[in-house]
Amino acid sequence: MKKILFAVTIAIFASTQAFAIAGIGAHYITNTGSLGASDGLIGNGLIYVEQEKSEGLKGLGFKLWIDLLPLVDIEGTFNIAATRYNTILTIPTMNKTIPLTFPVEAPYSMLFDEAASPIYGIATGDVSVTYPFDVIPLITPYIGLGVSYFISTPVVNAAFVENVLANTVDFTDVAGLADGSAFNNVGSAVVDALKNSDYESGMGGHIIAGVRVKPPVIPIAAYANCKYYFGGNTNSKFSQGLVLEVGGGFAL
Repeated sequence: MKKILFAVTIAIFASTQAFAIAGIGAHYITNTGSLGASDGLIGNGLIYVEQEKSEGLKGLGFKLWIDLLPLVDIEGTFNIAATRYNTILTIPTMNKTIPLTFPVEAPYSMLFDEAASPIYGIATGDVSVTYPFDVIPLITPYIGLGVSYFISTPVVNAAFVENVLANTVDFTDVAGLADGSAFNNVGSAVVDALKNSDYESGMGGHIIAGVRVKPPVIPIAAYANCKYYFGGNTNSKFSQGLVLEVGGGFAL
């Protein structure tokens, strides 16, 4: 009888989330937020900049969670997500396009493998406090909120290019402005300026809701959660959307 009771106790212990300790995992990210379009004439009206709207962001992330605390759980997440968008520079009076080719550098080389249009990227570090609902064996739904630290890349729009022109184009070169040669170095200067620009950063917060699945005995877990971010210091043209994280990892 004692052996049976012991076996039942072990089975219950292994199949419930109440005795979970911690886990670490990796996940795929879909961010429904988008970067709005903008355009404008700059450089005394000599250059037209058209920055097009972006698609949703895709990325990768890592998560560490602790389930040992009473009443609430804590998780930390680091995410990197990015998307491409087009920026076109033209000289209207000459119907001439200024070529722009942006190399892909770390950490966004994990997501894109070729030089082309610029990348808008956001990295976030989150600390979340969640409340678990341990009502279903093996499955733990949870909700919570937390703080977030945002880092985002500058956007190559009219304002960005205007700053580059101030140090690149000689607007007293009448002949060069007339034949377009005064703009010969603008393309490479914009690319270099983006590479050397500081990231925008700031603090914000988020709301989180998700579910974690932990099979008995086996030290693995799968999870899926949705986050809504607010605040931070991302570009004013970027509209925050819902962020979906789906992944799994090692869990005790």
